[in-house]
Amino acid sequence: MIELGKKYKLKMIRGLDTSDNEYYKVIDFYNFDTIICENACGERFVFMKEFLIDPQKPDDIYSDLILERNK
Repeated sequence: MIELGKKYKLKMIRGLDTSDNEYYKVIDFYNFDTIICENACGERFVFMKEFLIDPQKPDDIYSDLILERNK
């Protein structure tokens, strides 16, 4: 469960190398599935809840997002 005021990491995307180890603090809930977060520098971001790692499911570290490349 994602909670207001707590810090979370983002899930990884399969097949995409990323070095984002940053924590994002939940500062507000926009609606049922969208949240507003803030990083350590004070920058704000909007994420779908499903992209944050839920502490109740710590092994669920990959998102269901699929990236396709058109040639």
